[in-house]
Amino acid sequence: MRSEPEQEQEAFRPKPLPSVNIALLPHELRAARMQRWFLFGAIAVALIGGAAAAFGPALLSRFGRRSETAATALTVATSGAALGTPSDPAAATTAPKLDTPSTAPLAAEAAPIGTPIQPSATPAPLPTPAAAVARDEPSPAPSPSPAVANTVTTTTTPDNDLRTERKVGTARSFRDALLKAGTSPAEAAELTFALQKLVDFRRVKPEQTLMIERDPEHALRIFEYRAGLTEVYRAKRGENGKLRGERVQIPIEKRRIAKGTQISGSLGQSLAALGLGPALAGAVIEAFDAKISFKKDTRAGDSVKLIVDEEYVDGQFLRYGNVLAVEYAGEKAGKQQAFWFDDDHGGDFFDPNGRAMHGGWLRTPLRYDHISSGYNLRRRHPILKRIMPHQGIDYSAGTGTPVWAAAEGSVTFAGARGPNGNLVSIKHGNGYESHYAHLWRIAAGVRVGAHVKQRQVIGYVGTTGRSTGPHLHFALKKNGNFLDPATQLNGPGLPLPAAAMPRFRAIAQRLRAELDRIPLAPPTVTGVVTPEHDDDSNAEEEIDL
Repeated sequence: MRSEPEQEQEAFRPKPLPSVNIALLPHELRAARMQRWFLFGAIAVALIGGAAAAFGPALLSRFGRRSETAATALTVATSGAALGTPSDPAAATTAPKLDTPSTAPLAAEAAPIGTPIQPSATPAPLPTPAAAVARDEPSPAPSPSPAVANTVTTTTTPDNDLRTERKVGTARSFRDALLKAGTSPAEAAELTFALQKLVDFRRVKPEQTLMIERDPEHALRIFEYRAGLTEVYRAKRGENGKLRGERVQIPIEKRRIAKGTQISGSLGQSLAALGLGPALAGAVIEAFDAKISFKKDTRAGDSVKLIVDEEYVDGQFLRYGNVLAVEYAGEKAGKQQAFWFDDDHGGDFFDPNGRAMHGGWLRTPLRYDHISSGYNLRRRHPILKRIMPHQGIDYSAGTGTPVWAAAEGSVTFAGARGPNGNLVSIKHGNGYESHYAHLWRIAAGVRVGAHVKQRQVIGYVGTTGRSTGPHLHFALKKNGNFLDPATQLNGPGLPLPAAAMPRFRAIAQRLRAELDRIPLAPPTVTGVVTPEHDDDSNAEEEIDL
């Protein structure tokens, strides 16, 4: 038992309060809620950050595509309204009705144009209706070069029609290009239906031009798709109110030029100094390949003269036409002249006596820039660094240069064949076979069993298969054995029929007089003459034919 002093002291000792539920004050409640929000917020940020790291790129790409699609749809809608499309009540009565199947524009919509545009994660800003006509819509793709910029040119015709021109630019398809040019979806569908049998929508390129002409009531009257200087397609509204597609015939202006020069450096360099293209060097070689070996017979001081047609469209140079006459004079080659003449069997070069410059074979089945590798059974391969036979001739030329059949015959192979790339093989008489390898593409109608004539186009120069540059590998076989085409295909040509000789003599006499009057420009290139050379710039391994 405690003593009395202890009990007295215990009475004055402070005692703890009993445990009870005491209600919090309002400011204490707000502080507690804020604490919980901060905790939950930190957890949410951590979760979202982890999800973004794992799935962010895919989500952003998808969001960018949806945003871009929405921006394009709104732009087309506002642009159509500004031009008086059916969204404008005043123009609804003049808008053409589309009575074609709904599936007509699908091929044009799916066809890619140029390099695909990568979607952006940031939505493109939406232009106002006025800006949709005055300028191009923003694009998330990198800015194109000035040559293919999406600039819009608007003019007024004498009949007060509104004419708008625009590059295809960054459009993803032909239909997309039409919408960006200001047509309504119904007009775009009608145009693709009118042109689908004329235009390969897969080959539309950014630098090509679209032209739209509208009448004062803003109804579409004429549309033009300008694929090139001479390739123009037009859709024009007829009396029945429907658009009808057609290919426009573009007039070509011909300008005859006559030039000559002394040879130095190379034949191509000498002609380039006159402002002439390398294709004309190929024409000179083509004319005299049975008479002159440009690899052995060319000397400094030799001379060349040409009479050729240049072709222009609207004052812009298009290409070289026929080489009408060519003369080569040299110390070893002598003086040689050739004149182009068209008869019932097609055009070819003839000598002054009316005999074909080419025999039963074309020694060079194309117009080439130079020989990059000749026939050489002991050639050291430039890449593999070992001796490998090169059983043919490599003619270096630009991609797309036409390749001719060297002689009449039947096609025994036409298609892809391993290191040969696209290959055409032709069987001729007397056990001969000719082979044309690395073609970019094979000409239409050239298939196994087809009969081809001499100088018929069978394909186009490319760099398919085991090749390091655009060229033609031309090989010749007789009874299964390879031969050097340069030493085999040089027989004399046939004379013109007697009925054609009077016309030929009149043409040749006039052209010969023109050749005599051409002055020779002094040589501008110094150094030894190297008109053709083996540089192995288009290396390949041995080809199994």
